[in-house]
Amino acid sequence: MTFPSKPQSLWRLALVCGCLFIFSTTQAADDSFVANVSRAERLQLEKIVCGDPFGLAVAQIDARAMEANGRAYFADVKCRPHLQMLGQAVYHVAQCGRDGNQWSCGEPELETIVPLAQRRLLVRPGSVDLQRGVATIKKISGYGYFQGLSIDRALQSTCNLGLGNRSDLIEISCQRWSITVSFWCPQSKQDPTCPRIIYMAEH
Repeated sequence: MTFPSKPQSLWRLALVCGCLFIFSTTQAADDSFVANVSRAERLQLEKIVCGDPFGLAVAQIDARAMEANGRAYFADVKCRPHLQMLGQAVYHVAQCGRDGNQWSCGEPELETIVPLAQRRLLVRPGSVDLQRGVATIKKISGYGYFQGLSIDRALQSTCNLGLGNRSDLIEISCQRWSITVSFWCPQSKQDPTCPRIIYMAEH
């Protein structure tokens, strides 16, 4: 068995990252097209994203092409659920891109559904503890507004979470919105809310 040299590996990674960037901007413009993958490709994607890292089977592959009836060059891969949080499935997802006949994928991420008052929100907790991330989203979704901005409008699928530059901060990114939540909460009778939103902006 031969392994690609380091320059080849870096080149392939750069190519896939570039393809995924094009895919994400294409999706935003709604210019990509549904595509099919062969059984061999499905097995390859299942192995890369679900099988080798977690011993799981694939649940869904959303493959896309740059032209109608074209060859699939990008794919969102979703593994079968492996646990539940608040009655909702938790599973791994990854974005993949094709380099010739070989598929390469980004690091799989956890994803779950958080039920809000009127809808369901896709959330990827990232570096945040899953339970804490879900609880934070559910809590702030009930606050209504922050400095005149609708929190419900900002919480649009898919929301990605990450730890802030201090231990009390969680950063939330949902499409064009950024939200910073702090767990450092000076309590008062006027505002007992915790955690609290300290920043929210649309890009």
